[in-house]
Amino acid sequence: MPETEKPQETGQDPANPVSPSGLRRRWLLNAALLVLIVALAWLAIYRAGQEKDVTGPPLTTLTTDTILQLRTERPGHPAVTLEKTGKEWMLTTPVRARANHFNVESLLRIITAPGETRFPAVATDLAKFGLDRPQTRVWYDNEEIAFGSLHPLNNQIYVQNKNEVVLIPSHYLSTAIYPYTNFIDSRLFEENRKLTTVILPDFTLAQENGVWQKQPPDAKLMSDRINDFAAEWQNASALGVEKYSGKEILDRIEIASLRDGKTEKLTLGILAYKPDFVLHRPDEDLEYHFTEEAGKRLLNLSPGDK
Repeated sequence: MPETEKPQETGQDPANPVSPSGLRRRWLLNAALLVLIVALAWLAIYRAGQEKDVTGPPLTTLTTDTILQLRTERPGHPAVTLEKTGKEWMLTTPVRARANHFNVESLLRIITAPGETRFPAVATDLAKFGLDRPQTRVWYDNEEIAFGSLHPLNNQIYVQNKNEVVLIPSHYLSTAIYPYTNFIDSRLFEENRKLTTVILPDFTLAQENGVWQKQPPDAKLMSDRINDFAAEWQNASALGVEKYSGKEILDRIEIASLRDGKTEKLTLGILAYKPDFVLHRPDEDLEYHFTEEAGKRLLNLSPGDK
């Protein structure tokens, strides 16, 4: 009786056959996943190290309440000067405007930036830290802070103050390189200016015995809706403010207001309705840019408006 031929052994489980190429693919996939997990873990640890609080003594010995003038100079950009009178800051160059208090405070915070790493500023070594040609310079009255290059490993930047080079967190640079427009107050009206009349192209809003009224009247309008509309004008804040471009005035809005107990009048020029709604304040020679939607809310008052 002929001998039964044995099947050739392949090393595979007949119930779950896997080819050598399949095993190789699985191994490569697992290895790739392991590499990815390790990379993500390293990135998380690195970011945590980058974002940890930087400690150290303050960059300068200055105090914010004694500073009366701020000045920034950046190559290729106009110098920015801010001056304090009483408690108020004003932008004085390159244009004169009410100052954005939030951004002024950000600029002032640089003087107290933590700087643990510091060493003497040697003239021959300044180029190593980008301080031979600083990105920007900021003066606090007569004391200068110059910003150099970023540290190659840490999220810090080299700055020079007096005769020291100091490493401080790099986010302080962003305020130091703001364009002058960032230091202009975006509010259309001063905080102490209270509106009493707004004469728009299609209707007038005026206070009568302390109550806002629309002329011509609309019986469908609730007093809350009128008050909300008046508040929108009183608190109008632009997305951006720029020096007047010289564009043609398309229409005008007359404003009456009380400030320091005196009645004052302003004329606003409408420069554009879209894609931005743009208003010109000729007394400041500035133009205020709002969204098109904000412009519609400021020009239209009807019962259905929200």
